[in-house]
Amino acid sequence: MSDSSTRAGSTTASDVPRRPPRRRRVLQPRAVATIALAWVLMWDRLSWGNVVNGILVGLLVTYAFPLPSIEYHGRLRPHRVALLVGRFLVDLVESSWQVMRLALGRRRPRNAVIEVQLRSRSDLYLTLTAELVALVPGSVVVEARRSTSVLYLHLLDVEHEGRIEAQRAHALAVERRVVRALGSREEIAALETGTPWPSPRRDRDAADEKEEP
Repeated sequence: MSDSSTRAGSTTASDVPRRPPRRRRVLQPRAVATIALAWVLMWDRLSWGNVVNGILVGLLVTYAFPLPSIEYHGRLRPHRVALLVGRFLVDLVESSWQVMRLALGRRRPRNAVIEVQLRSRSDLYLTLTAELVALVPGSVVVEARRSTSVLYLHLLDVEHEGRIEAQRAHALAVERRVVRALGSREEIAALETGTPWPSPRRDRDAADEKEEP
């Protein structure tokens, strides 16, 4: 009786569902600056009026539609960020050359949509990976699912054998470089070894339970 009641009453931190981040109406300078920049670019004219109006629009949007906070517990590594940017530029040049050859050739390309299961479970890494993959000519992200960390890519040319697997491996390599440049040690270890992705909130809850008498 006591054993069953003890098992029924004890819950681990992993059994508790994660609550979505609360949306708080606070000043978000980066979001306001981004919206203001987009406003100025949309009007295609740099003036004090457009800048002020862009800031006002940014404040209105961020207070009316507050964005949930993104949890980030990693560490910026400048040398790996440089490697990430350098590799992106190389991929950009190579893909642009391939697209140009395809546009000037007579062969009609065969397109495809593929699914790429990412290994990380972070909205930040998912977004950065999707952006870096989409900015390279020849591939477009048609959908990104936060719940499962899955990207759906539209590929321009899959005529050659192994093209699909090569593009899937490329997306995973981009994710690896992003995590190694911005992630924590636990996240990098989980990505390299294939272990479950660490949950900072769950780890903190487990640590609090151990400290309780």
